Amino acid sequence: MTLNRESLLSKVRALLSKTTQSGCTEAEALAALTKAQAMIDAYEVTDDELALTKEEKAILRSMETRDPLFIRRQIMFAIQKFTNTRAWYESISRGHYNRTLCGLPADVDFAEWLIESLTQFVQSELAAFLMGFAGTGRDRQIITRSFVMGCIGRIGDRLAELTKPRPAQSSNSRALVVTKQAAISDCMAANDIKLRTCCGPAPAGDVASYEAGMAAGERASFGRPVSESSVRRLS
Repeated sequence: MTLNRESLLSKVRALLSKTTQSGCTEAEALAALTKAQAMIDAYEVTDDELALTKEEKAILRSMETRDPLFIRRQIMFAIQKFTNTRAWYESISRGHYNRTLCGLPADVDFAEWLIESLTQFVQSELAAFLMGFAGTGRDRQIITRSFVMGCIGRIGDRLAELTKPRPAQSSNSRALVVTKQAAISDCMAANDIKLRTCCGPAPAGDVASYEAGMAAGERASFGRPVSESSVRRLS
């Protein structure tokens, strides 16, 4: 049976998207790259055919968020490059803000999933840590803030390391990342969005809690949820 060309290209793009940046291990990424290369060679797939279609546009997705400990806000900035998205927020009131993600639909879906998944992870680790702390008031606030900062800081460092280009990453995969960033820039320009930096959270006040948070962040997982949409993300 002759394969439908577009179906074939979708499968190859999905394989090429399985990189360490998208949550795969190096072994998984290499296996996917090997399979993709075999299909490219056998069916004489060209670079132009694998390029992201020019019709695919970046989107904006906003939601009001209650986030007293600023866990989600810190995470959304930590995952931007890893998920090929851009994130920003507008304050509404203390602990409340509108957060916005910009990117291709599948990447925004992944970013939203990762924000919630990692938020639940940090909250779970924080709860376990606080069970061993009897203090109240300002001391407890400092302990909490320090642990959260250490945990998310380590998560951010690990994501930055995973996002670095790998020797085994194909030229097509690198080109898709560049194209995605261009789509995000076009979307922001079309909506006249100009971002500015603002002050970050207060520094950690307790070294031991910060280090405990970093140790917890070492255990976080970044795997993409398995679903049909994740397979279609570059088709």
